[in-house]
Amino acid sequence: MLSLITIMRRNPRKAGLIPGEVVLTFDDGPNLQDNVTPRLLDVLDAHSVKAGFCVVGTQIRKHPDVVKRMYESGHLLINHTQHHEHPIRQNYEVLLNEVLDCDQELAMALNQPGYRSKYFRAPFGIVTLAVRRVTRSLKMTPVLLSHYGWDTRVGPHNCQPIVDQMLQNAKRHGGGIYVFHDGSLCPPKIAKDVWLRSVENRSWVPAAVDQVITELQAEGLRFVVPGDDRVNTTVEEFSAA
Repeated sequence: MLSLITIMRRNPRKAGLIPGEVVLTFDDGPNLQDNVTPRLLDVLDAHSVKAGFCVVGTQIRKHPDVVKRMYESGHLLINHTQHHEHPIRQNYEVLLNEVLDCDQELAMALNQPGYRSKYFRAPFGIVTLAVRRVTRSLKMTPVLLSHYGWDTRVGPHNCQPIVDQMLQNAKRHGGGIYVFHDGSLCPPKIAKDVWLRSVENRSWVPAAVDQVITELQAEGLRFVVPGDDRVNTTVEEFSAA
């Protein structure tokens, strides 16, 4: 879900990219159902591509070793709150605690007491007054998007059109900032045959990312790390969105 006031900047230049640059981000993980996030990290390692992982505190607590691997592999860890609740339901104090609690989970996973995230992505990409105030008060930089492919609406059986749309967008615009959801916050409590076609099934994401990287690198596009300040809006710009 994306509202009219979101983290979207459809023109990659307005999101801070220069022609030919691509940023990959991954939301709602880490996820070990079908070993999705470790397989995704393997794909990124094989291509020597760094990415941004928008991690959720409750998932960090379940899989701290995966988060530590992300960090040690040079990927950017992006605070995505503790419980991934809809921002419109949260006031400043509630959202502030959500962000700080997620940082506490990161601190424990990385064995770095006092760890503070520099980067933030709002759940559902929605920018509320509370989101603006929290990012401003904590001096956090929001990580933007230039394309949203609605990958959460597809499963392994019908994901290819979403991947093709992302590739077409990147080729047309000469780059962009993209998101896949490697995690699903709804655990599979359904029959196996139904799970294979479920939109909560993220097992297709690593192969899709391998295809995206392979095709875009062949087009001469370059994958850059979201932590590069050129591909992030400033807090002031975000606050005025």
